[in-house]
Amino acid sequence: MEMRTRLMVLAASLVAFNAALWSIPKIAPEAPGRWEGVQPAAPPTASASTTPPPPLPADFPSMERPPKISVADGEPQPIATKYGLTYEIPPGWQNRDSAVAGWDSNGETLAIYGSLGYYGRTDCAENGEHTELAWTGVTGRRDTDLDASALEEIEKARRIYSNADESASPTVTISGPKQITIDDRPAVRYTAVVEQIPDAEKECVSSTATMDVVTTPGYASAETALFVVFADRGKENALTDSDIDQILSTIRKS
Repeated sequence: MEMRTRLMVLAASLVAFNAALWSIPKIAPEAPGRWEGVQPAAPPTASASTTPPPPLPADFPSMERPPKISVADGEPQPIATKYGLTYEIPPGWQNRDSAVAGWDSNGETLAIYGSLGYYGRTDCAENGEHTELAWTGVTGRRDTDLDASALEEIEKARRIYSNADESASPTVTISGPKQITIDDRPAVRYTAVVEQIPDAEKECVSSTATMDVVTTPGYASAETALFVVFADRGKENALTDSDIDQILSTIRKS
């Protein structure tokens, strides 16, 4: 999956944007690529299918995107999500809590995340687009099987880091599941180590990266909340394992 950033500047109304989001294959690049946009108030929490998911159970709350949490400069930045859970990004990161980003592949939305945080974001001189040392995001799953949801997501690493036409793929090693707890509730973590990333130099990314996925029961909007951390490795100022552990350890009930 080509790692080019696809910045979508959408000045349409919220209704029009929701319609656009549901038809991402028409507005994203035909070749697999990453894109970004502004998060609608209620983005889809399942895969980008034309069939809407079943309604939430009657006793399960649904919520709009929470407002941005303001903190003093130099403080960790909490990002509240619509799933009733909050996580923190370190000081100095870009807080893009109202944005969404993901990948499109051959008319299929491979992954979509909201409540974003960016670290080490710069312009890539090679292709004129953005690149980051790391970024975080959140989505929801209408499934109560934490392990199955996490495993399905981590297995996307090979396609996410493949080249534009998926003719060349990286080497991916997946570890997990690791059983953890978040606020005394179960959680599952998987990690993918991605090596020999195709076209890394052209895309201004490292040839090695990691993808971490954590799933835990949601309190609202979806039965399972899914958190991701994408990180370039082996570059100056890259995140360490302990840095990623620290970010994931901040997940908590809002």
